[in-house]
Amino acid sequence: MQNPVLEAQPTKLTFLEKFGFGLGDTASNFVWGTLGYFLMYYYTEIFGISALAAGTLFLFTRSCDGVVDFFMGAIADRTNTKWGKFRPYLLWMCVPLAVVFVLTFTTPSFSMQGKIVYAWITYSLLMIFYTAINIPYAALSGVMTNDPLDRTSLNSFRMACARIGGLIVTASTLPLIAYLGGLPQDFDKAALTPEQHILASHGYQLTIALFSVIAVVCFLTTFATTKERIHPPAAQKTKLLDDLKNLFRNKHWVIIFIASLTVMTLIIVRDGTLLYYAKYYVGMSGRTIDFLGYKYPMESFLLVAGNLGFIPGAMCTRFLVKLIGKKYSYMLTLIGISLTCAAFYWIEPGQTRPIFFFHALNNFFGGLNAALYFAMIADTADFSEWKFNVRTTGIIFSATTCSQKVGLGIGGFVSGLVLTGYGYQADVATQTQQARHGILLMVSLIPAVGYFLIACLFNLYGLDEKFCHVIREDLAKRHL
Repeated sequence: MQNPVLEAQPTKLTFLEKFGFGLGDTASNFVWGTLGYFLMYYYTEIFGISALAAGTLFLFTRSCDGVVDFFMGAIADRTNTKWGKFRPYLLWMCVPLAVVFVLTFTTPSFSMQGKIVYAWITYSLLMIFYTAINIPYAALSGVMTNDPLDRTSLNSFRMACARIGGLIVTASTLPLIAYLGGLPQDFDKAALTPEQHILASHGYQLTIALFSVIAVVCFLTTFATTKERIHPPAAQKTKLLDDLKNLFRNKHWVIIFIASLTVMTLIIVRDGTLLYYAKYYVGMSGRTIDFLGYKYPMESFLLVAGNLGFIPGAMCTRFLVKLIGKKYSYMLTLIGISLTCAAFYWIEPGQTRPIFFFHALNNFFGGLNAALYFAMIADTADFSEWKFNVRTTGIIFSATTCSQKVGLGIGGFVSGLVLTGYGYQADVATQTQQARHGILLMVSLIPAVGYFLIACLFNLYGLDEKFCHVIREDLAKRHL
């Protein structure tokens, strides 16, 4: 008979299962990475709505979708199939997500008001389907193994594979748009003609369609290669209201929630501004780097540099945790991100090498941070079961993802607000000095201060390695 909860001996995962699981976030990052790096730019420069209109859409839709996360987690916790609780959603939702993803990056021939309505409908549907597949996927990592280092390693694979998706997105999106849209490699994105707007719109649509097909294949691979091993007690029956009460009584999860919301806000503020920074502050638009005989857009190479830094960071997480534990590793990464963001304020526009170096270093710390974050969520799920005698992995992961969605919305709104407040004008060759300074602040001092404050707050987090070991041992003894 299968143990209903944690087994006495930690479950060791194979390389294939870790890699297969990681491909799920490769798929997710085709969506998430594209939204984070390109959607604001697409809406203002190609689709044709204002930065404030796009920011307001992000704030409302993402915040509401964050609330939906709670219910998706509860639904997943109560799902029972021959494939488990969480894996089936990878199979059921991958195609609907892909279809709506393409529609979101389709530019209809509507009036300005019609475009705004279209954007609200398609983006809202995209967030719903993304939630329906990503909440169960995230919760899956909490039920595959109870070994603490293997759990960290699993999420290292997840983050590294996520950035493989991100690397593909950042490296290929602009070149693919040019190629599939019939535009020259170095077309001037600061002054598109009406004909180029149409070609760029078509290029975006075909590029996203290609990404969608790859994402579906990756999700199906994750479904086929993973297994759920940790299960709630067979007789466990809980009410959603009780689950939510226990969630907010879990002080360690509350700290994770606050940190997640703030970090995601800062990520969106900074990452969503990078193309503006490259184009208007540094002057990369139209400049290329010769790479393997190809004239590569310099702003794309900047995004690639970030992903190249992120992947080794994620893969180093296990070693850092062995040295100082998850809590202090997480605090260290926040300080590292803060310092590398701050460095951008003093880098002159012509100093491209320091820009690339500090962006890669910033993402190295970001890779460490992201892998630690998801491993710690699983620890808070163990604590909740230990403290309250019920296991609600889906609720815990969905609630934390809710904080990310709310942060995503706040970050998009803040980006639109700051850009508008500093006088940014869409689709012009140059910006005012005031607008350029606002863009600089959004990639440097604003996120730097935020990350440092969260590092100070995280000192209150109490699930260190010793406490987690006690929890794991107690849970194993309860069901011998």
